Amino acid sequence: MQNYENSFTSEKNANQPQVIGLEYRVYKSFTGKYFMGHTPQICLGANSNAWSGLLNPANSGVNLYVNTFAVTNTSALPFQAQLWLNSSPLGNAAVSSHFSPANTAFIPLPKPKSLLAYSQYVPATPMNGVSILSRIAEANSTTVGNYYGKIVIPPGGTFIVFLHSPGTQYIKTEVAFGWWEE
Repeated sequence: MQNYENSFTSEKNANQPQVIGLEYRVYKSFTGKYFMGHTPQICLGANSNAWSGLLNPANSGVNLYVNTFAVTNTSALPFQAQLWLNSSPLGNAAVSSHFSPANTAFIPLPKPKSLLAYSQYVPATPMNGVSILSRIAEANSTTVGNYYGKIVIPPGGTFIVFLHSPGTQYIKTEVAFGWWEE
């Protein structure tokens, strides 16, 4: 162990620049601009749908980069989750308070400019925006999508996970997100 420590503190290496390779999302965490959060438990069923999403306000001044999302299905029935870009939120949206910067060493903690919102008991499917893909949220499981910042939402845009009712039975679910802003 002594030789390992000396290789970093020796006079020979002291003036050499250190190069570290980081994933960009890790760098954004170090700078306090990577956020994680989830909805409280939300319900769908009885022939009504639900959604959760990241809403980037028109006056935010930042682009939102979607890293990951996860849908947790706590029921015995599968249901469909669709990803929508720049769709108008349906129903009475609420804003989740369950979020934090991934790096909690900052004082005060940074706050995202984007909103993590959700709505339940939504009777309709989005009519505008673009549906980019569907996933099946299997029974008693968590479905994860990793996009590593490839999905970019400008000010005024949205990234919505729309949850389709499987019928008359109520289902409890949560949706989580990881994102950064710049």
